[in-house]
Amino acid sequence: MFTKMNSAAFGAALLLFAGTSSADAGLVVYSDFASWNAAVPSYTPLAIPAPVPQPDDYPGSQYFGTGTASVTYSGVTFSTSASLGNGYFFNIGPDFEIVPGTPASNGALPVLSSQQQDSGGVANILITLAAPVKAFALNFDTFFRADVTFTLSNGDTLTLGSGGNAYDLQGFFGVVDSNPFNTILLTSSDPVLNLNELKLGAAVAPIPEPATWVMLLLGFAGIGLFGARSARRVPACS
Repeated sequence: MFTKMNSAAFGAALLLFAGTSSADAGLVVYSDFASWNAAVPSYTPLAIPAPVPQPDDYPGSQYFGTGTASVTYSGVTFSTSASLGNGYFFNIGPDFEIVPGTPASNGALPVLSSQQQDSGGVANILITLAAPVKAFALNFDTFFRADVTFTLSNGDTLTLGSGGNAYDLQGFFGVVDSNPFNTILLTSSDPVLNLNELKLGAAVAPIPEPATWVMLLLGFAGIGLFGARSARRVPACS
């Protein structure tokens, strides 16, 4: 049987909504792995595997496509978008050779690389996680020291400088966020953007959007009004 929602219960619901909407305390950024690791209870590492070259690929690399292309490792999808730039998407191994017989990479690990082919777009890599997290980290770098912007699916964004270390990635991006996110978009005006060595915090349930709480509260209020109206009805005498 429905009952009327009293003012105390409705007030408590409003407080719940207010508390949820203010739960987004913000983004905490860490400049090195040690400090990020100290703030994160546990995480899952995801290393970029060695490339599996196809017959037409450059030695030591794997080509995924131009413009819009993607690859998935351990449930995490990495993709580039033609709407952002007309770039090649590669897995570059430590023994990558631009000229056969001459290794070009000075990095010790494979990297995913977005390489722009014209000046009209930006290098871009979108990381899509299997489930939302509140902690995330990776290594990144560019060729010519352009800034890299990181945009999370929860709306938080930040821009970090790069060292221009080619495939030997020296930049570190590590965050802990009060609001879960499941995608991270990297963009840069640099023609070459690289990443590797991901670290994923424990998966969490996403926090409902404020609009969802409003709908729930309106539903509770409607139930209360319906119960109050039903309680006032008196059965007709026979």
